[in-house]
Order: sequence, then structure tokens, then C-alpha cells
Amino acid sequence: MIDRESVHALGQVALTSEYFLQITLDKSGEVASSDPNIGPIPSLFEMKDKPIFFSDCFLSSDWLKFESQRLKAIKNSHQSFLVELNKINYPENDTIPTKWEFFFISEDFETCLGIGHPIQSSKPYEVGLGDFMDNPFGDREILDSLLEDKMIGFWEFDFNTKTDNMSQGLGHMLGYSEEELSQNKSISWQKHIYPDDFPGLMRDLKNHFRTTGNIPFKREFRISSKSNETVWVLGFGKTIRWSKSGLPVKVLGFLLDISDRKKQEIWMKEHHHFLQELAFEQSHSLRARVANILGILEILDSEPKNEESQKLINIIKEETKKLDISLKKSIRESVLQNKSIQGEKTF
Repeated sequence: MIDRESVHALGQVALTSEYFLQITLDKSGEVASSDPNIGPIPSLFEMKDKPIFFSDCFLSSDWLKFESQRLKAIKNSHQSFLVELNKINYPENDTIPTKWEFFFISEDFETCLGIGHPIQSSKPYEVGLGDFMDNPFGDREILDSLLEDKMIGFWEFDFNTKTDNMSQGLGHMLGYSEEELSQNKSISWQKHIYPDDFPGLMRDLKNHFRTTGNIPFKREFRISSKSNETVWVLGFGKTIRWSKSGLPVKVLGFLLDISDRKKQEIWMKEHHHFLQELAFEQSHSLRARVANILGILEILDSEPKNEESQKLINIIKEETKKLDISLKKSIRESVLQNKSIQGEKTF
């Protein structure tokens, strides 16, 4: 499972983001620290004589749910637990559903740091994920994925120990139980990466390492669960620790589910190909008929006729030639567009 250093790194990501939420609670439900988006009034967190508790931030009825999951995790020696909580909004005093993963950050399991995000949102959050993205505030794809609750989970890789860890959210999506995740330390989420996508993913990671993190890691690829369910994901990664010689020591990242978008994208490409082929065939068929009309007009033009008939034939010939030019242009554009689609990057 993800270690404490990475948990704190995730906490820092949450602090710089208006999408992610962060809170640290002790076993009594008292808030030790939090980002400004949690609690009544941010300034109250600076008032030492007035502590903030769970019920100031979430529906008090959710405490039983939170405490049940916390005690269950302790009993089974799990490093983290998942829970959905209704966060209180101030000053409106309404609530919004949020999803959390809480990590134990003390040896006695009495203190846990939670990282959450809204399940639904009626307003556009500024994602603000810093170096995880090359364009955090302008990437609508990322923003839409987050607001549609497409977060799968977090992952980390330690180069010194060669360990590959993942959060419970990611582990559950891949089909592992809590017991498997806590007992089997050799589970690797990377083994679930679709084989055809692995080389490209490693190439982008190497570019991230080669530039000492200046080029962020961002890649679309497929992962397969234990039940062979394939999911398209958008993965981000960041090196959170480097050696003195500039080599990566620990990498941290997260995955977003983009399966729905990829399915729609694939369908659109297939549908577009069908329309292109249909238009191409129909255009050629029409050009053949235009050629026939021009041939007939040439025959009529050689026959004796009065001045009025000649004018009509000339008009028909000119309009038919214009139609032929339009069809040629349409075919040319169809071919170019089809080549452009075929040349697009696919996985």
C-alpha cells in the first residue's frame, strides 16, 4: 500500500487544488488540520481555543459510518479505508456528497489523513493539480473526468525497493479485496496494463525522468481487471523524490476512468469512416452520371438545331460542368479528411 511519504505528498496536492479536499482527524473526531474548503469558516482553524470537529464539517449522522470503516480497517490492519460523506457547505448550510480515502498516518492508528473529492458538482471546480498536469486549468477533458466522478485511485513506485503500490480505490477497481491488498505486498498494478499500451507508457515515463520532471507524465492507456474487464484510463505521474545524481527514487500518480469517452470516440471514428466511404462512393457514382450527360450533350450539339435550342444546350453543358467540378472538390476533400483521420494517433 502507499506509504506515509506519498500520503503526505497527496495531501500537498489536495492543498493546492480546489477539486480535492483534505482533512486530518484524530480518533475523537477532532480536526487537526484541513484545507480552506472544509469546515465552517477557514479562520476558525486558526483559533486554538475553539477546536473544530467532524460534525462541523460533515453531517453528524455520517460519523457512525466513518467510525465503522475506521475500526474495521484497524481490526484488519489496513492502511486506509474508503467512505462517502456528506460535506456541509458554509454559509449555505446545505450538503454535497463526497468520496474519501482516509490513510492512517500515526503508528497507533489514532490519526488519519483524508483525501476526498465531490461525487457531483453543479459548478466548475478549478482542478489545480500543479505538476501532475501540463495544463491544469485549461484541460477540459481532465476537468470533465473529475467532475463526473471518474477518479479510480492513486499509485506509487519505489525504485529502491522495486515495490509497486496502489490505493484501495485502484485495487478494488482491479478486482482485489481489502485482504488481498493488505496481505500481498507483491501485487503490481502495472501488470494490469494492456500489453500493447505498455511501450508507449514507458516511453512517456522515460521522457519525464530524462527531463528531471520538466515534462509531466500524462498518458492514455488501458488496464485490465482480474475479471478481464478492460478500462481506458488517463494516467498522471510525478516524481516526488530524486537521488543526488538526478535519478528517480519514488513516483506518485493517479488514474481517471475515460472509458465512456473512448467508446464514444471509437464509435465516432467508425461512423465517420462509414459516412466517408458512403460519400466517396456516391460522389463517384454521380460523376459517372454527369459524364454520361456531358456525352449526350456533345451528341446533341453536333445535330442541326435552331438558335434557341443551342442556347439551352450551352446552358445545360455549363451547369453540368460546374456540377462535375463541385463533385471533384467534394471527393478530394473527402479523401484528404479520411487520410487525416487514419493518421491520427491511436492506441
